[in-house]
Amino acid sequence: MKKIALLISIPFIAVIGAVLVLVLLVNPNEFKPLITEQVEAQTGRQLTIDGDIEWRFFPSVGFSIGKMALSNPEGFVEPNLVSFDNAILDLNVRPLFQHEVSIGLITLDGASFTLHTLKNGVTNLDGLVAKKETPKVENNNPTAPAEESDVNSEASSATSTEFNGWKVSLQGIALTNAEVLIQDDKAGSKIHFSDMNLSLSQFIPGQWAELNFDLKGDLGKQKVALKGKTELNIAETLDDASFKNVEFNASYADAVNKFNDITFTIDQFSFDKWANLALKAKGKANNLEVNSNSTFALYVPKALDLIKIKEFTSTNNVKGKGIPNEDVTAVIGFNSSFDLNKSFLKIDKLALSAVDTDFTGKLSVQLNDIPKVRFDLRSPSIDVDALLATLPKDESSKTVDSTTSTKASSTPVKEVEPDLSALKTLDVAGSIIIDKFKANNAKMQNVTSVFSVNRGVLKLTKFHSDLYSGGIDMTATLDARKSVPTYSVKQTIKGVKVAPLLTDVTGESFVEGTGNIAINASGKSLKPTALKQNLKGKVSINFADGAVNGINIPLLIRTTYAKVKGEKVKGSEEAEKTDFSALTADFYLANGNATTKNIKMVSPLLRIHGEGSAHYVNETANMLIKTSIVGTLKGQGGKDIDDLKDVTIPIRVTGSWTNPKYKLEFDDVMKQKAQKEIDRGIEKLEEKYGDKIKDEKVKDAANKLLKGLFN
Repeated sequence: MKKIALLISIPFIAVIGAVLVLVLLVNPNEFKPLITEQVEAQTGRQLTIDGDIEWRFFPSVGFSIGKMALSNPEGFVEPNLVSFDNAILDLNVRPLFQHEVSIGLITLDGASFTLHTLKNGVTNLDGLVAKKETPKVENNNPTAPAEESDVNSEASSATSTEFNGWKVSLQGIALTNAEVLIQDDKAGSKIHFSDMNLSLSQFIPGQWAELNFDLKGDLGKQKVALKGKTELNIAETLDDASFKNVEFNASYADAVNKFNDITFTIDQFSFDKWANLALKAKGKANNLEVNSNSTFALYVPKALDLIKIKEFTSTNNVKGKGIPNEDVTAVIGFNSSFDLNKSFLKIDKLALSAVDTDFTGKLSVQLNDIPKVRFDLRSPSIDVDALLATLPKDESSKTVDSTTSTKASSTPVKEVEPDLSALKTLDVAGSIIIDKFKANNAKMQNVTSVFSVNRGVLKLTKFHSDLYSGGIDMTATLDARKSVPTYSVKQTIKGVKVAPLLTDVTGESFVEGTGNIAINASGKSLKPTALKQNLKGKVSINFADGAVNGINIPLLIRTTYAKVKGEKVKGSEEAEKTDFSALTADFYLANGNATTKNIKMVSPLLRIHGEGSAHYVNETANMLIKTSIVGTLKGQGGKDIDDLKDVTIPIRVTGSWTNPKYKLEFDDVMKQKAQKEIDRGIEKLEEKYGDKIKDEKVKDAANKLLKGLFN
């Protein structure tokens, strides 16, 4: 039993002996000058160590150092760049007997880092460089190769130096309860990270190590927290490094957003291999409930030339007031690649889906001072009306004090130019094709638009759509480089069936027929009133085989003429419309007015000529429509009104666009009629009396008679 007890006690005796040897032979305070000297040599700053360096034997053998601080240069409020409350150095015991200090891990507790930028731009990191020393080279054989002791495997995982015969090496550092303050007086910002902890199980090249960390951040108006873990395989060269089982958990909050559940995971990552990544986020954004899930595969080559992403899928659900149906799910998917050498991003197989609207296409971005974006998108169908129908109804029908309401309505609203400065920062060009499009109940097919925004100039180089058996083509330019933008528009509509278009849009059709419209206009300012006032150009219309609804000009002439003659007016079942075979007009736009002198309408019974103006700021009209009867109009009881044939009848159209008023100016009509009867009488007198009736006195008498009848 005594022998067994002796054998068992030998290891303990050896450990106790080793500890006694360490305590008696190795004084850790001998390293204080070494540490301060090396730190000053590497940083140019003074390192202060308060108290002695003491041995610690539990839970591992090592040193314990009290408070330490690395000074800031003069001129900064904080005296220290870095400080910490305590430092623990784990040691490998065996190398100590060979005058080697092999530090396994340095744990820094209560570390505090301050990064400060003054108003003049000077920072406390300026001048933080190692002192340059001229190396001593001893080589008796100049042709011999340099020794390789500085590139051995140990040097790759630790730093080492010589002091008083001792060789010192360091493997790694761990942080606990650390904090970082980033203060920029020039920008007026302050960022504070606290409760920072980091631990690394080991730091040996070629072996897996566990890394854990967590921190909290105060970014001023934003609060963040981050916690993560992963397994690292540290390689001698960066391109051989890899990690696996990565999981980051984060939270974010500001005045209107709060995300307590953000998770980012990677199954494994190595260069030249595909890695699977996932990102989840759940929280509130502007009182909306947001739930987002994204997955994709990532490929990073060792050459770091072409990074690829494939099968990216992101599903995002948003719930809350103010969005369609108070519940929207948007899905985006794509493959992409990024050429680091050319700074070129390419996205293909792009698919977007939200609120019953789908897009497919491709996109590219060339990173320059202003990113160059190019895209091509296509959608099978877009129904704007259906989208608007899903939006919440306006609930502004609350009782308002009448005095306040009247006062508010009488106060003019100041119009301002929209802010288009963002257009100056864009270089975007592309095309959008929509197979079926519906807006304001108007139906369009095969819609193609090609446009660009280049440093403040927006150009619609092509717009085409099939529209009610016809088509529409348009080009436009908006120049926002100056404070007051300018614009121009050219548009042609050909062969469009006007009646079904107007019926779908307005619920009724005031014009029928096949329409052709040409618009060439330009102007400046996008203020609502100024836009109308500054608009200038020309609008030409050409309608064929149609009718003007809402007024039956032949019926209006018959009934009005019957009243003049004192005849009884009976009701009529005729439709309230005036047929025409052609309707043309040119409108000239200027100073808020559309003026015309050549409205022409041709029908089997009538010839109509119109002139006047339509004020498109006040939306009022003042038009004179002159109607000439060229056919036979059936009067009361089926009797023809032949005596109105070839007489021009003027109709005055006034009032608002929505409620126009029509009036026959019959004074002129009766004058024409009287003149016609007098001419007929003179013709009969000529037949009876010959050339005598051609006496000017007779004609003057006839004219005086005519004037007397209507004065």
